[in-house]
Amino acid sequence: RNCREHDVGSAGNRFGSGAWRGGRRAGRGCSSDVAGLRDPTGTAMVWFSFRRSGGGDASLLVCERGGYRPRIGAGCALAQRRPGIIIDSWHASGAWPAAGTPLLFLLVAPSSRTDSACQRGQPSQVNNSGALIRNPYAWTKVANLLILENPAGVGYSYCSGNGGPTTNCSNTDIKTAAAARAAVAHFFKDKFPTLAKNSFVITGESYAGVYVPTLAKEVVDNAPEVNLVAIAVGDPCTDNKAQRDSMDMLWYGHKNGFVPDSEFDFLWNNCSSRFPVSLARGAWGTVAQEEQTLNAETSAACTLANRKFLAQTSRGFSQNWPLAWINDLTLFGPAAVVPFTQPGSLNYMTAQYMMRADVKAALHLEQSPSTSWPGPGAGWSYRSDYDACNGNVPAGAPSMIDFYAYLAPRLKKTYVYNGDTDPCVSYEGTRTAIERVGFPVISGGGYRPWFFNAEKATVQFLLEKPLLFGPDLAAIDAGPQFAGHVVNYEHNLSFLTVHGSGHMVPQFRPQAALRMLRTVLSDERLSPLLESDATVGAMTDTEYDTYLDKWTTAAKDAAH
Repeated sequence: RNCREHDVGSAGNRFGSGAWRGGRRAGRGCSSDVAGLRDPTGTAMVWFSFRRSGGGDASLLVCERGGYRPRIGAGCALAQRRPGIIIDSWHASGAWPAAGTPLLFLLVAPSSRTDSACQRGQPSQVNNSGALIRNPYAWTKVANLLILENPAGVGYSYCSGNGGPTTNCSNTDIKTAAAARAAVAHFFKDKFPTLAKNSFVITGESYAGVYVPTLAKEVVDNAPEVNLVAIAVGDPCTDNKAQRDSMDMLWYGHKNGFVPDSEFDFLWNNCSSRFPVSLARGAWGTVAQEEQTLNAETSAACTLANRKFLAQTSRGFSQNWPLAWINDLTLFGPAAVVPFTQPGSLNYMTAQYMMRADVKAALHLEQSPSTSWPGPGAGWSYRSDYDACNGNVPAGAPSMIDFYAYLAPRLKKTYVYNGDTDPCVSYEGTRTAIERVGFPVISGGGYRPWFFNAEKATVQFLLEKPLLFGPDLAAIDAGPQFAGHVVNYEHNLSFLTVHGSGHMVPQFRPQAALRMLRTVLSDERLSPLLESDATVGAMTDTEYDTYLDKWTTAAKDAAH
């Protein structure tokens, strides 16, 4: 507790002291907050964070591949992999041995970068000055958290080449799912068999809309030792056809009042203008540039209309324009620079923290060939195999609609959620895709609101938090607030929106996200079921008014 956020010995972790070092209790002080042993085989790197059994906060620990058995308050995990693939992982829990639900968080865009966890799910995160701050909405409040840097070549993970370790990895959807399944299976079967009976949930966002269902099918089909019970996928790549229009920035701009009706109609129908977000084409990193298509015989009128569109919409909600004046990830959030190379941005500060020499040394990442974070580098490649966020989809390839149809009957819960202000993956296309899975809506499970309890945040947290984390947080209790809509289908499949959230729900609406996660991990419903259509239709107006008041009160009470 004497550690400062920038203390080198603790890799910036100020929370608590007296960590375990190689099986022996270290002395107090900053230098003891991060300990570890390097894997003697030189084949894997492991990141592990934990909360002490007495309720302390997260520290970071690295453990060797074999021999070291964790004691209460500490632990280590190994990310096993397919031959030649080394995947980093973090693990965090409310206590050790773990009593809660392990949760694998595969993160965002195809890199599944750890920056998502640093900014959202972890017990600590980078604050607005580049130091660390406690996250009061950490997912470790309700679950153990295992975070995978995936696929190979992302973050500090790497693969083996003829010349030795390299980040110039060649990945596909199919190979990525198989490698992640091997890591998960090894975690439970070989490294921590005492955790094998714990319920296991897989969750992720964005291109993890492909990672999560494909990994889940790999686990269901090939890893019976893993007790997979649920998946939760946010703002996800799901199906090219269902999401085509809703991932187009001209369509999105018109929907939200940026483009007048007449100009939209002219561009969309006369000029055949389309402006798909880069994610929709399966383009990431250095190749993720905005691309707009116009009719081959573009007229002067089309050119003029297009230029008006660019002026009206911050260059089509650009993710690359330095002068962007609309947040490209959350429509009603504050505009802020986001590139990892842009000083002052949260991503930049997170990357600088992760690349600090003392942080890398504390995590024993000397073997990783990565010289920058989060990557991937120019030599890295990825091929999409499915009909989801894929500009070159193979003929006959399935989409995630097919995966959900297969998985939902085999799991206790399948959640697909979407921020309702996301410019990148607008909720309409995701909702349509889940409708096309084809399961009937259960009686009383139709589209209806759900709520979360908007508890006050401390003034200190509001002053220190990053600008783009929880922009709705306030220093005053607001009680139950509208969180979005939910619809429940047969086979425990649910689609839900998160009101006011952009692309990363745990970052933009952390309180609602935590409420949602609690229901994923339990038998609790997000929102009480309504009466059947027949019953509601037969009510008198007075009866319905009374019923609606009672139901709404119950739905708000559930937020607590």
